[in-house]
Amino acid sequence: MTLYVYFKFIVSDHPMTLKLIRGMQEQLSQEYPGLECDLLKRPNLDEEGRETWMEIYRGVMPQSSPFMERLAELALKNDLPQPRRSEVFIPVE
Repeated sequence: MTLYVYFKFIVSDHPMTLKLIRGMQEQLSQEYPGLECDLLKRPNLDEEGRETWMEIYRGVMPQSSPFMERLAELALKNDLPQPRRSEVFIPVE
């Protein structure tokens, strides 16, 4: 399963966001061995001038309650843009 977490924000309002997300993903990778993390963004701004960023987590049951709770805790602790929306996708068999 793969967890996708996306959010919109005005980058100039949150200049440290990239550093904070990378640090959070590094911490999660240490806490959950085998976790793979990625970070993407849409190539264009939305109509309000916001970027859409997406965190991707795979490899270690990212849909589990303990992982989801820890991810939410770290996002709040790091003052990441809110709201954050999450979706889980599974392979097609």
